[in-house]
Amino acid sequence: MTRPRRPCPECPWRCDVERGQFPPERYAALETTRGRRDDPHGGTDAPLGSPWFACHKSRGGEEFHCAGWLAVEGRSHVGVRLAVAVGELDPEALSPGEDWPELHADYDALLERHG
Repeated sequence: MTRPRRPCPECPWRCDVERGQFPPERYAALETTRGRRDDPHGGTDAPLGSPWFACHKSRGGEEFHCAGWLAVEGRSHVGVRLAVAVGELDPEALSPGEDWPELHADYDALLERHG
């Protein structure tokens, strides 16, 4: 499965990226890529079949997964966990690397900053 090994310099998941690089509508459309932690019953996963958050550097029809999204939200996405279970995705993709920049804690923090 193709993915960058670390967030790119303009990755919206990075806390040091300036706001306004992408329109708020884009973040609203990508909300289906994440689970819900605010559920009073302990949170829910992104449903099976939910899209994956693609890297903004990928092109239509040739999308690849965002490293920042995988590290922050990947564990709450059934499709991502399934890809790890069957060996299509390295489980290391679900955690930031040692030399990575600080990432937003979750999708809500990302929206607060950019959306």
